[in-house]
Amino acid sequence: MSLSQDLWEKNKDLAYASLNTKFVQGIKNGNLPKKNFQSYIAQDYFFLESFSRAYGLAISKCLDIYSIRTLSELLLGVSEELVLHERYAKEWEINLTNNKIENATKAYTDFLRKISLESSCIEILVSMTPCMRLYAWIGKNLSSSTSNDLYKNWIATYSDENFEKLAKSLERIIDTYKGSYDLDQLNYLYQKAMDLEVKFFEAYSNFK
Repeated sequence: MSLSQDLWEKNKDLAYASLNTKFVQGIKNGNLPKKNFQSYIAQDYFFLESFSRAYGLAISKCLDIYSIRTLSELLLGVSEELVLHERYAKEWEINLTNNKIENATKAYTDFLRKISLESSCIEILVSMTPCMRLYAWIGKNLSSSTSNDLYKNWIATYSDENFEKLAKSLERIIDTYKGSYDLDQLNYLYQKAMDLEVKFFEAYSNFK
């Protein structure tokens, strides 16, 4: 089993915890209130900004040209996603210019910022990958069992094979990393990121 697969399997209970939040199940069933989704999208914008900075710092700490090239392409993808996010916000009537970061978002972005500044390339990537792998996994779960149209674009985005390829690109760098690392520390970081994802979804799960 590869390192990325091992980390995912060790923390799959947290993946199911995210899948079973009222927020994710509300997207699946179509009963998630619009205001909850609007709040989530507004906060996700902060996370995308943090993700782009983490990519930049990971690039500066890479050990090989393949990783630099791959991460640079992924960084460009996040930049494009930020633009698409702004269009998405307009479609859902979300005001990003008057957007205040909430506690669950800040906990996640603070974690990513600290790791990006203080840690090695592989530690940064292990802190970022859970988001990509989790969203791809949730997207596929929802696409195979949902019948609602309200959030079909969200589901389509994360169940798409192109998004799966992005997750695999990050995992490939982790699996081929040639430097030294502490496996227990990597698992701690992966687990922490997965736990923060659960809390992020839970923050928008407050509805009847």
